[in-house]
Amino acid sequence: MGSDSSDNIKNDPLAPFLKSIGEDCDRPACDDTKSALTAALGRVNAAKKKKGEKQPGGYTACPPGKDEIGVSTWTLLHSMAAWYPKQPSDQDKEFMTNFVKSLARFYPCTWCATDFQKNVDLSPPRADTREDLCIWFCEQHNLVNKKLGKPLFDCTINKLDERWKKSSDPKKCQE
Repeated sequence: MGSDSSDNIKNDPLAPFLKSIGEDCDRPACDDTKSALTAALGRVNAAKKKKGEKQPGGYTACPPGKDEIGVSTWTLLHSMAAWYPKQPSDQDKEFMTNFVKSLARFYPCTWCATDFQKNVDLSPPRADTREDLCIWFCEQHNLVNKKLGKPLFDCTINKLDERWKKSSDPKKCQE
């Protein structure tokens, strides 16, 4: 005897992921995970239709461009920093620093990777606290935006938390 909701879960391509995160996730990003992922899948499917013909398995023959990779990377980095421990362990600090250095080395845009490596050498990741890391990533993002002629971000922790951790206006985040 299957209910409508259990049938929907069986047919939902996100079901394995949603099951893996469990119901005990207390991060705001988990509150609306399914709708966010569903929207992302919709954008991916729309992009696939625009970019080229589908290959077996539903993939297109077109890899992501540098702009798509850039936006996705900054979203990941800022989100990681927002949820980094307030008082990280020595191992957390080491892992984060190594992650940043590895990203700078293996970033899929050669010019971007070289530029980020130089920036990391000049200003190594500040991973002693969550606030330090959030601000460091924002400053790195602003270095890139300045070179690209894009607007700069306010790198105060209150602004960063509002954007990447918990919005004071959840309605604006549902648009």
